[in-house]
Amino acid sequence: MVIEELRNAFLAGTPIEYKVHCQKRMLERDISRKDIANCIMNGEIIEDYPLAGENKSDKSFPACLILGINVSEDTVLHVVVGYNGHKIIIISAYHPDKDHWEDDYKTRKVK
Repeated sequence: MVIEELRNAFLAGTPIEYKVHCQKRMLERDISRKDIANCIMNGEIIEDYPLAGENKSDKSFPACLILGINVSEDTVLHVVVGYNGHKIIIISAYHPDKDHWEDDYKTRKVK
């Protein structure tokens, strides 16, 4: 996925779907929609997932993991975002931890 395509879709008012699981986790983790928007508009793609979907019945769509900042807390934020050409899908949002990520929060630790 190309970040500019995702940003252009966001700026054009493309519908945004927040997965139910993601909405619950955003509340638990104090991550706002403004934080998600900031991550998309100012972050960088650190992993690309050419085909994503929740189960076999879903149509597959490209997704990516974006590294950004949670502006309300000034902390590092990861957001998994899909885009199928018609809507932006917010799949997950979380604060990465040092147990799973290197100091740059871009590189997964090898177990």
